Amino acid sequence: MKNQGNRSLMQLSAQGVLLFAMAFGFHAVFSATPLQASKEVSGRHGPATWGTPDQPWGTRRPVTSADRKLIATYRSGHKPLTFSTDFRDQAQFNSEWQPQSDEKAGMKSCRRPENVQLSGQGLRLRTLAARDCQTEWSTGAITSTFRQKYGFFEARLKIADIGGMNNAFWLTTTDDYEIDVTEVRYPNYDHMNLCNWDKSVKSHCVGLGVKFVDNLSDDFHDYGVLWTPNELIFEVDGDPVGVIMTSGVIGGTANIRFSSALGDSFGKIPADPVGHDMVVPSLRVYAY
Repeated sequence: MKNQGNRSLMQLSAQGVLLFAMAFGFHAVFSATPLQASKEVSGRHGPATWGTPDQPWGTRRPVTSADRKLIATYRSGHKPLTFSTDFRDQAQFNSEWQPQSDEKAGMKSCRRPENVQLSGQGLRLRTLAARDCQTEWSTGAITSTFRQKYGFFEARLKIADIGGMNNAFWLTTTDDYEIDVTEVRYPNYDHMNLCNWDKSVKSHCVGLGVKFVDNLSDDFHDYGVLWTPNELIFEVDGDPVGVIMTSGVIGGTANIRFSSALGDSFGKIPADPVGHDMVVPSLRVYAY
């Protein structure tokens, strides 16, 4: 499914569609029904930590009541929906997403298209024994052909139930910014970033982290960001957890990415991580 030209069809088809369908395959979801996590973790977390420094193009601030109201407005389903999928239609998936193949220095896994699989729970990024990599294991990654500037981006994820895995949902812009909506690490840590990959910049990322009470691999949770001309408001299960102010520096459109990766910096990798996968049942994008 593509963009604004399909809004009427989305609205007409909203009735009776489950955003987190549990059937094999991929297909676009036309729905204005808000995503709901199976097990809310709102409020069950510590304060945001400020582990990486502010930059001229990104400074952090605490969450306010106005942020909470704004996120609730977008999650209510009353804003224009521009893109939505529950990953059930293979043909739609082939037209909207591109599986990635790469091998990055320092990682304990390469990423290969065959690790991107249909499953009864949605998109599954499998962890497998590597066949054609320098690393021992392989994981998965996809990039959207859809692009948008500003808006509310929210996905439902279940992270892999092992240490050493980075479970990521992120955006990359045409002007070299990276918005890490979430980099979730077992069992209960969520890391969010704004990165500037301009080669003239010395320090590339500003970010924040939140530690939850619950084990985030036990259930599906909603992770999202409201990207406005001046701010990035990050939320989990509808609860804003941190804000990065951008002062209008991001000018490009962004595509959407999901990826899994094994690395020592993400925790202790078990002796056999094969079969411990990241699952994405649904994604919705709203216009700003």
